[in-house]
Amino acid sequence: MKGRDGVSIGNIIHPTDFSHGSDVAFGHALRLALGCHGQLEILHVDREQGRANWDSYPSVRETLSRWKLLPDDAKRSDVGKLGVNISKSASKGVEAATSVLEHIDRRGADLVVMATHRREGLDRWMYKSLAEQVSHRTEAATLFVPYGMNGFVALETGEVTLKRILIPVDSTTDAQPIVEAVAEIVDAICDADVEICLLHIGDPAAMPSLKLPSQDHCGWNWESRPGSVVEGIHDYAVQNNVDLIAMTTNGRDGFLDVIRGTTTERVLHQSQCPVLSIHQPDYSPR
Repeated sequence: MKGRDGVSIGNIIHPTDFSHGSDVAFGHALRLALGCHGQLEILHVDREQGRANWDSYPSVRETLSRWKLLPDDAKRSDVGKLGVNISKSASKGVEAATSVLEHIDRRGADLVVMATHRREGLDRWMYKSLAEQVSHRTEAATLFVPYGMNGFVALETGEVTLKRILIPVDSTTDAQPIVEAVAEIVDAICDADVEICLLHIGDPAAMPSLKLPSQDHCGWNWESRPGSVVEGIHDYAVQNNVDLIAMTTNGRDGFLDVIRGTTTERVLHQSQCPVLSIHQPDYSPR
C-alpha cells in the first residue's frame, strides 16, 4: 500500500518478547497487514532463550478464526488466501534494540508495530523504551501501542474502533506524509467514517498548508489552540476520546530533547491511545 507521497506500510514488523502486554500490539499489526494486503513478520527477541516458544503467543490462524476470517480447521496455506504473507523469526543473544535494528536492515520494514511502556521522570531515564530506541534509529514508521490499553483493534474479534484521529501540525515539521499515511490506514481498515482533526497549537497565522486526500470515510477538520504543545495535544485527545494520535517527528535536535524527549516521546508518555510516528522525509537515523 503506497500513498501519494511515497508513504508505504506494506511491509510490517512486529517485535515481541512474548509478554502478555504485547498481545494487543500483535492484533494491531495483524489487522493492518490484512487491510493493506501486505507482509507481516513477527520477530521474537530474547537475550536468554535459545528457541522461541511460539505456543506462548497468540496463534495467527486461531486469531483469524476467532475473527471469523478463517474456519476453525484452517491450514497454514489458507492464511495466504486472505492476501497477506505472514512469517515468524527469532533473535537472541544481543541487546534487544540492536537485534531488531539489524533485522530491519536485513529484511526492510515500512512500519514497526510495538508495545511500549509509559515511563515517567527518573524511571524513563533509567529504563530506555525499546520501542523508542528502535523508532529513533530506523527510517521505518512506528506504531506505539501502550501496555494496558486496548487500542483501536479488538484482539478477540478483530473489530476496528477507529473513530477519531488527531494529527498535530506545525510549521517546523512536514505533516504531509503523516496525513497520507492516516488516509491510507483509514481506507485499508475502516468501514465507517472517521473524524480526523488537524490540530495546531499556537498562532493560527502559522498554521501550515496541506493537501488533504479525498479518501472515503475521511472527514477532515482544522482546529487551532493556544498554549503548550504537549499539554494541548494531550488535552484535546482526552476531551475528544481520540483513538489514534499520528505525528511527524524530526528526531532529537538538541540537549533539551535528549533530556526531556522529543515532542512525540512526551506525547507518547501521556497518551491513552496508540501513537503513530513517521519521520521527516529528510530524516537520517542516529
